[in-house]
Amino acid sequence: MKRHFITVEWCKSGKRGIFCDKDGGAYSQEDAWSKSEMWEILGAFAMILSPQSRAFSEEEIKQYHNWIPLAEYQHAFGIALQE
Repeated sequence: MKRHFITVEWCKSGKRGIFCDKDGGAYSQEDAWSKSEMWEILGAFAMILSPQSRAFSEEEIKQYHNWIPLAEYQHAFGIALQE
């Protein structure tokens, strides 16, 4: 079974990761996230983070383990990348 997570682009590098807090807590739900739902969570920074809703299985999620804090969220939230 797959769940939909909010993914964001890191520094316009083409690398996309899962938006989550410093403890690994991420926003997920069964259905795809709408743009307005993502904007509500990300706030104005959604403009620079290019959010997308993507579906991942539990096995796929385990590959996203390299957490990079985002200064925009005072390092409380960041991006979990594969590399």
